[in-house]
Amino acid sequence: MRNCVLLVMAQVALLAAPPDADWTIVPGERVGPITAKTVRADLPRLFGSIPIEDDAIELDEGIVLPATLLSKTTPSESLAVVWDGKGSGAHPKQIFLCRGRRRGPCKWHTADGISDGTQLSRLVALNGKPFTVSGFGMNYGGNVQSWDGGKLETLECGGRLTLTLDGERQRGGALTVDLTSEERHSLIGDKPVPSSTPAMRKVNPVVTEMVFYFPGPDSKPCPNR
Repeated sequence: MRNCVLLVMAQVALLAAPPDADWTIVPGERVGPITAKTVRADLPRLFGSIPIEDDAIELDEGIVLPATLLSKTTPSESLAVVWDGKGSGAHPKQIFLCRGRRRGPCKWHTADGISDGTQLSRLVALNGKPFTVSGFGMNYGGNVQSWDGGKLETLECGGRLTLTLDGERQRGGALTVDLTSEERHSLIGDKPVPSSTPAMRKVNPVVTEMVFYFPGPDSKPCPNR
């Protein structure tokens, strides 16, 4: 009898234990075990005992999206999954990774190691050339607009992994790096800013947000897939 009880306890523990963690982001394909075919009911099986709840996320003031939140209280592991519809047959449309964690580690990463905290200089090296970022201080400021034909174009084919960059800031919001008025002007505003801009290199901003988009009708094709 005792052996039977121990066996049952072991089986229950196995079912409660989360699967081996896979924190890899594969643009156009998956975020860990989540693929385009995943439905809401799959998440407990895919993530074991990780907390999962249906709630919403606020993108901008007044813009709220229903989402399923995973590991909400552990920002370094958190996901916010937005679905392409309602009901049990809905599939993931986009996933926000470690949302709201501007500084500190995020376990989700690409095969190249891109994650929250990755510096502009590292992205330039991985891309093999400069790329273009939207100017700071505006809506969508710091978003990578184009990889300009570099190696990281693969982040945007067959789906997308979008990156937002920002520099280290003081409590009041000003950048901690000392910039002249001319340097600040070169970075701020509704305009494209090349990563090769001297002030951009001086600030050397880091990735502060990653959003994964599953393939859709407007997705760029991937020549090597």
